[in-house]
Amino acid sequence: MSDSSAEPNRPVENAPPPLDRMRHEMDRWIDAAKSTGERALETLGLLGASRPSAPAIDVIELAEEVIVLIDLPGVVAEAVELSITGNMLTVKGTRAGHGLPEEACPRVHVSERVSLRFERAIPLPAAVNADAIRAETRDGLLKVSLLKAVAAPSRSIPVARSVPEAK
Repeated sequence: MSDSSAEPNRPVENAPPPLDRMRHEMDRWIDAAKSTGERALETLGLLGASRPSAPAIDVIELAEEVIVLIDLPGVVAEAVELSITGNMLTVKGTRAGHGLPEEACPRVHVSERVSLRFERAIPLPAAVNADAIRAETRDGLLKVSLLKAVAAPSRSIPVARSVPEAK
């Protein structure tokens, strides 16, 4: 009998699933690209004018509402477009680069803050009232508060016995 630890196809205990390992590796590549600047992301085809970026989010469900926090540093409220369709909240917009007119800064020494398009569809964990949504931005954080839809109360439904039809 062979030792079970020597089996080549047996998964190693406590090893992350393959999908988690792949996601971790992709996150590592993207973090490395971010640390070298957005131009590296453009070179890899992960960012640029043709592809919007996806801002980081938190989705928090409370007893009576769902709160979505979206990181949008350097984005003014007027540049943000929010919409809701069914159970999906969508945020879109743009962030301007340095925002200075060309004649105001004739010599740009470093320009890493490029104009950026962003878009993200966010599935909500509960049904919400589309008429009771508040959104506000402060210090680069967009906070969207969505009141949960009131569920119909449960009730008992009587079942009647049908009478056979006479021929």
